[in-house]
Amino acid sequence: MPNNRIFYAIQALGFAAHEVLCPQDALNLHAGSGTHPSGFLAAHGVQSVGLNTTFNLEQVFELGQLELYENIEGIPDIELTAQKVLDGYPLLYHLCTPVATSPTLVGRSNQRCFAALNIYSDIFDNASGTPLQAAGMSGMYVSAMTYTLNTEGPSTEDITLVGNNKEWTATGLNHFLPTVFTGADAPQSLAASGGVANRENILMGALVSMDAAGVITGVSGSLFPTEIQGIDGSGHNVESAGAFPAHLQTITISTDLGREELFELGRRAPYHRFVSFPTEVTCSIDTTSSEGDLIDALADPVGGANLSDQKIFLWVEEGTRINLGAKNKLASVTYGGGDAGGGNVVVSYNYSNFNSLKVTHTADPAALAT
Repeated sequence: MPNNRIFYAIQALGFAAHEVLCPQDALNLHAGSGTHPSGFLAAHGVQSVGLNTTFNLEQVFELGQLELYENIEGIPDIELTAQKVLDGYPLLYHLCTPVATSPTLVGRSNQRCFAALNIYSDIFDNASGTPLQAAGMSGMYVSAMTYTLNTEGPSTEDITLVGNNKEWTATGLNHFLPTVFTGADAPQSLAASGGVANRENILMGALVSMDAAGVITGVSGSLFPTEIQGIDGSGHNVESAGAFPAHLQTITISTDLGREELFELGRRAPYHRFVSFPTEVTCSIDTTSSEGDLIDALADPVGGANLSDQKIFLWVEEGTRINLGAKNKLASVTYGGGDAGGGNVVVSYNYSNFNSLKVTHTADPAALAT
């Protein structure tokens, strides 16, 4: 019996390292046309997934007729977007780069993966058994990612993958390992930190430090720019008298890797999609202000500069660590709110660096340290 609809309980997203695939795996996904890729790992905590397919058409006309001469079909562009909560299971970024040898942006930049979206019967309570349909996508690269630490709702990871191959098969890519989604799933971090990361699971305190090279030492805590009201000279937000001096709200870390295709004569598909280094990494930190933004901006400042390099490191209790290094500069600051309707003043500090982003996790398949 065909499905009447697709809803969250009957979708499952999984990834396999591209290195485990043979050429036939990448191109022939139908039953009987080669061995299906094995070694898929299911993504947990996924909130949404989307697929966008663009067929690139190029028009050729000729002298002598108004009608189109040929509408040439180029290679398709496949874009997969997904969001998951931070829950102790591997991050999507890490599932897509499971054999990386370095946690840096460049260390993970050349990794490709095979992505599969399985669709199950709409009379099932969970994604299990034999899929009705599956979309298999080979040669997918991480193109963009965003990490959002929230005061309202769970902290999340958003990721975008790009590639040129997508194929639907009715046999399903039933190779998620281990077999999960039994209807009794729970966050991997449940015993350690109370489950899905919320505002109380962003670790503060003074038990962490960073040297000038961006190397982290310590057992717990996060580091914030000292320019932010309430952050001490070491970058810590240390609780005192039952409150933190800096009232941090939403923190958003983003980067767009700007993948570019490399072509060669004799081959239709690109042989590589490279990251356009240098690539910008941004960090926006929203605070509930009590005294103002406290940022001086002078045309002729004493010492010749308004700003200094800042260290940023975020430690989430469920295992995620985000290291933006020691060379972040304040790009802009916004003071707003506090209107006559009764709202609070919110100050947004927007920092930027280039190429410095290490995202690590205790459950990373590549087992890379911060």
